Amino acid sequence: MPPLFRPSALVLFAAISLQGLAGEPQRTAIRTQPEDVGDDQSAKADLLSVIDDVSTLATKTRMNADFVPGILSVLDGDELAALGAHTVWEALALVPGVQIDRNNNGGLLVSIRGFQHANGNVKLLLNSVAMNNAFGGYSNILYTPVEQVERIEVIRGPGSAVHGEFAFAGVINIITRKNENRVSLYAGSGATYGAGLVFSTQDPSQDWHLSLNAAGWDTQGTDVMAGADRLYLIGLGQQSLAPRKLNNAENDRLAVLSLDYKKTSLLAQYSRDQRGTFFGALNVLPAWNESADAAFSEQTLVQLRQVFDPTETLGAELKLTWSQYVGNWAEEVLPAGLPYPLDSQNVYPDGVFLENDIRLNREEVELTLDWGGWSGHRWQLDATAARVQVKDAWWAFNGDLDTQEPLSAPRRYSGDQNFIDEGAERTIRSLAVQDQFRPLAPLEVTVGLRYDSYSDVGDNLSPRLAAVWTLSEEHLIKAQYAEAFFPPTLFQVYGNAGTSALGEIAVEPETVSTSELSYIFRRGTGVVRATLYHSQVDNLIVIESNSYRNRGRARLQGIETEWEQRLGPAWKLVANLSYSDTLDNDIGGALAGAADWLGNLSLLYRPRSDVLLTGRWRYVSDRHRSADDPRSDQLPGYNDLALTLNWLNVGASGLTLRAGVNNLLAQTIKSPAATYTYTDDYSLLEERTWWFQLSYQWQ
Repeated sequence: MPPLFRPSALVLFAAISLQGLAGEPQRTAIRTQPEDVGDDQSAKADLLSVIDDVSTLATKTRMNADFVPGILSVLDGDELAALGAHTVWEALALVPGVQIDRNNNGGLLVSIRGFQHANGNVKLLLNSVAMNNAFGGYSNILYTPVEQVERIEVIRGPGSAVHGEFAFAGVINIITRKNENRVSLYAGSGATYGAGLVFSTQDPSQDWHLSLNAAGWDTQGTDVMAGADRLYLIGLGQQSLAPRKLNNAENDRLAVLSLDYKKTSLLAQYSRDQRGTFFGALNVLPAWNESADAAFSEQTLVQLRQVFDPTETLGAELKLTWSQYVGNWAEEVLPAGLPYPLDSQNVYPDGVFLENDIRLNREEVELTLDWGGWSGHRWQLDATAARVQVKDAWWAFNGDLDTQEPLSAPRRYSGDQNFIDEGAERTIRSLAVQDQFRPLAPLEVTVGLRYDSYSDVGDNLSPRLAAVWTLSEEHLIKAQYAEAFFPPTLFQVYGNAGTSALGEIAVEPETVSTSELSYIFRRGTGVVRATLYHSQVDNLIVIESNSYRNRGRARLQGIETEWEQRLGPAWKLVANLSYSDTLDNDIGGALAGAADWLGNLSLLYRPRSDVLLTGRWRYVSDRHRSADDPRSDQLPGYNDLALTLNWLNVGASGLTLRAGVNNLLAQTIKSPAATYTYTDDYSLLEERTWWFQLSYQWQ
């Protein structure tokens, strides 16, 4: 049987199981109209029900998740907590086709369907507000504790027609809790401690609502050994500090404040992440310390939103947004006694120290019009104008930049010697239009087109055509063709001072075109989904001769299967299996780091009303090396098994105790290292880990 079709066995088995379980009380079938969808709080509290989730992510209109164009997964925060997921990035591994890795600096890398270039290729939203920064394209919100999250919405595939820049490989929207009150305390292996608070108050008579969501956690990290580093490959292994224990310390903070008054809303969001040295910025293991002081990122955002209703058929929404990103990285990148550059004779007796610092601001205004005046159609028009500016940038080096001779203390460099053009600025003008209509009663079509104009990297059109065909109350077919783009970040455009001075932009946006076909079968208390996809990526952005360049093409295709089933009154099963076939057309072979197979199996069991036992199994197959990688073997896969005990209403209503063990099989879990760096890759976890959480919820 060809590998591409092996997952179909899961769909067949699930469909047979649904037939056998059809005798259970049947819930309302898939809803075909967005306005029919309501919140089923009792079902959500049960955690064993199969919920018809509602989202606005795919179209910006409220629709049942199975009925939105494209492929959307919705992860419920309460279920994620019950399964023992601690952070958003841990929870994302439960989504079909999604793999989370770390780079040499400990930064998170999101891979969707085998495509991984850092999370700049994925649009990251916090409470439906974009958080990707224009400097590097990433965001630190994936460290958000699950206890603070109401749900996570994930689009697998392009989303530029709706969300614009960075919605290249997918879109992730984290919705934090706001309509409840709770506190939580967390402790785990690796000296991990955390706390969270959700507070809300309202006055319905005055039509206002206030919510505060705040959390923080710190960890020294579990014991992980770093293997032979880059120095071994160039004959300097005797001067390397590896192998040795890794500094994988981290701490993170989150705060979200929202105030709603009638049709006016104010949202303020703050997130901060600090990390240790991990494997070193130059893939050389740095000197040991226990502090999370090597990498720092901070994001602050304020948004004012006003809703208008000019007529019965026309709605309008105006958003004014200001955000700031601050990033700092400081590290002894080479130990004492080594030359810098490594192929020179300039020996640095005290080691090589580097630091860079960046601060940039973004201002944005967005107007959205929603018109239903044409019978059978729902039109949306979205106009956006934004400006991004580098406000401050500098870097420091304990050497003379001209002579490369070592200095007794770091010297700060700016101006023409800076790592980025200090006057870097980008303006963006965007216009998107979308129409949802029904040419036939069971068929809904969505047509969309978005135009983005960048002051420095040109223009882009992102079309989208999608159809949702309701064959019956149990059967649904979805199809979509969409294109997306990834604009070069400010660092990719302006980081090369020589190119910037000439006014030549050597990097163009990456583009992708994707076709998807999905089948959904829902009966009784179960649902099965199967999705085929094919993507063609052009203008891949790579690093050549210390500069960013466009080179090559890539092809991605595969199948994703999902099965969610309530098994009697006390059991629930959630499973998915995905197969990905990737090809780097330029150098041949699969994309580096891609896994052919990814699978998840979660079981929830409620033996009595106040106890919930859960288990989740994560399977990752061997991962590919680049075709030009001298390592002939693939990075071995792993099986990650986690168990969680949930004890509800412990001595008092609303008091919950959770305890669990992760990596029960004590597998060695690694992320792929780049060619000619760490031969044995990046070790992330080598032992079982334990954790405990106590939370209290009140009205």
